[in-house]
Amino acid sequence: MDIFDAKITVSEICVAVFVPRGKGTPVHKNRAAHGLAFNVGITSVYRFDTGETLTAHPGECIYLPRGSNYTVSSVDGDDTSGTYAINFLMLDEPSAPSPCLVQIKGQDEVLSAFVKAESAWRKRHADFYEECFISLYKIIKTVKKERSRYLPKHHTLAVIAPALQYIDENYTRENISLSHLAKICNISEPYLRRLFQSAFSVSPAVYMRNMRISHAKELLRSGEYSVTDSALLSGFNDPAYFAREFKKTVGMSPKDYLKTV
Repeated sequence: MDIFDAKITVSEICVAVFVPRGKGTPVHKNRAAHGLAFNVGITSVYRFDTGETLTAHPGECIYLPRGSNYTVSSVDGDDTSGTYAINFLMLDEPSAPSPCLVQIKGQDEVLSAFVKAESAWRKRHADFYEECFISLYKIIKTVKKERSRYLPKHHTLAVIAPALQYIDENYTRENISLSHLAKICNISEPYLRRLFQSAFSVSPAVYMRNMRISHAKELLRSGEYSVTDSALLSGFNDPAYFAREFKKTVGMSPKDYLKTV
């Protein structure tokens, strides 16, 4: 489950801290709270017991689920670098949330919120708890906004996934029609073209041509296939057409390409 797709109602803030490089606990078992962490001048590698590995670079925010098990190690950075973190509990616990990494465009805004939360928690003024809540919700709002920037492409890829799979399995063996791809995706041909353009900045035809050219280049580099054989095995039935498309894409003829490998 992606926690940022759901309503997040914080019931308690457990801590807001800054962990300098080289400090902190490297091994976490059955994490007691949800956490949001933000790196400043440091790169951290999180290895979860599920086999997943996430690398948080400076200016990136990572969500760590309650109950998760992982190890964390830091690279790069200097004595002033480290990680801001806020640990919290939720009113309605999500079902099996997954850790995730978010690239933050508005880094100054997020960093400011983490700094304010850490400072409030450390100084413990009369309104420190409310200040931490305000900062945490600012961070959550920004993270959700940043993630929404990528949702259209994720949605696009989900819609055309059947076409992508079919192309991957058949591009060297048949001349795949646009109408067939649209049919297996249950969408119209014009819409299919728009989705390909949105996801890859090329039409379906150019997408398939590029895959065939890439496959032909691999065959040529192997040294085991002639230009004609590479063309035929990559889905080009006409070697002359293959040569023209290869030069258009690679910038040189197949024969000249062979001289460079």
